Amino acid sequence: MKLPSAPASLAMALVLGIAGAFASALPLAAGCDPRPDLARPEQAKPDLARPDQTRPDQAKPGKAAPEQPEASRESHALARDLPADLMLRLKPLERPGRHIGGCFPGRHPDQGPRAWGRATQGSAWDPFDGVYYTLAARRDGAEAMRVMTWGDREQDRVFVADTKWEFGRFPHQGLALYRPAKDAPVRFFAQASVFEGKDRKAEAKAFVLNLLEWQKDRGAMAVAGSWTLFDAATHAPCQMNACLSPDGQTLVCRARRLADGVWVFGVWKTAALFAALEAKGAGAGPVDATGLAERVFASPWGTRNVALQSLATDGRLLYGLTSPADLKPHQIFVMDLHGRKVLERRPSFEGFEIEPRFHKRCVEAEGLFFARVAGELRLVMDVSLAVYDRPDENGMPSLKWTRINHYYVLF
Repeated sequence: MKLPSAPASLAMALVLGIAGAFASALPLAAGCDPRPDLARPEQAKPDLARPDQTRPDQAKPGKAAPEQPEASRESHALARDLPADLMLRLKPLERPGRHIGGCFPGRHPDQGPRAWGRATQGSAWDPFDGVYYTLAARRDGAEAMRVMTWGDREQDRVFVADTKWEFGRFPHQGLALYRPAKDAPVRFFAQASVFEGKDRKAEAKAFVLNLLEWQKDRGAMAVAGSWTLFDAATHAPCQMNACLSPDGQTLVCRARRLADGVWVFGVWKTAALFAALEAKGAGAGPVDATGLAERVFASPWGTRNVALQSLATDGRLLYGLTSPADLKPHQIFVMDLHGRKVLERRPSFEGFEIEPRFHKRCVEAEGLFFARVAGELRLVMDVSLAVYDRPDENGMPSLKWTRINHYYVLF
């Protein structure tokens, strides 16, 4: 092949250069790449619905994206041989939750309605009184409970009562209502508080489950019984996140094994717990219930904390909620009560659409609970947002951040 002469080569290069410059000045069609088989790094946008891709704010320059657990790559893969009714029930989890509005943020006697500073914890709905109970925590360990009316519309959810801040009464999270009939007292299964006083802990109490009785006339809680659920010699203190099936028969709590860090879930029948309590006597100290569990099984996700925020059960399946305290997505994990993995829901962003004009400090899903919505029993997620510069009641910038809660029906 005969090579072109130097002047010809120079002319060809000049023509190609002008053509290239002209082509680069033309706008490309959206999403097009001049090299369709080689997408440039700045054009490859991660799919935020897929946990196997790293979000932009998680990847650090010069470092490989963190390896995701194998379970994440099976995100939203339902167990193949589930009964048809469970397949139908879980199908709505393929999409984001349905927003049903927020609620009045609640108050304490020494606080205005906008000053409920920290995220709500724990979720319990009472079908007889039509109210919703939540917990609140102070940084020094004091806890309180608040009550609001529950309804389908945001304006129906109104603050009605609260307890004083106190140590040693409420857990940080996990509130399981036990009220089998309308004439029964309002009681809750809840982990014993490890805070004996201001910034003073008694870690051994982390394995004790209390039965708290709500004394409405006094605005206070009394301990009506207690049980030790896990052996402190083989488990690490943690939030047990007690939950109870809507029929009040099946209780589930969690713990973490010391030997390998694997999370375990225990299943108890409330009838067995009450029988043991009656045999020992309510005032005789915690009943040893470590041998009363129907079963204790290892999490199918091993050491992964799939119930960081909350647990819920319908008596057949167990639902774990994990949500970081910053602007990262929520995720729900579903297993049966024998430890079989059923579903790992895709990360979702419920609450991120609220107050888009204002800066958010966090969007944290705090609770899963069953409640009646539009006449049907639904699984609902409670999302707590901290929003800066949200207008006050007069429409003026608040120049501070406020805490608001919103609710999403999952199925």
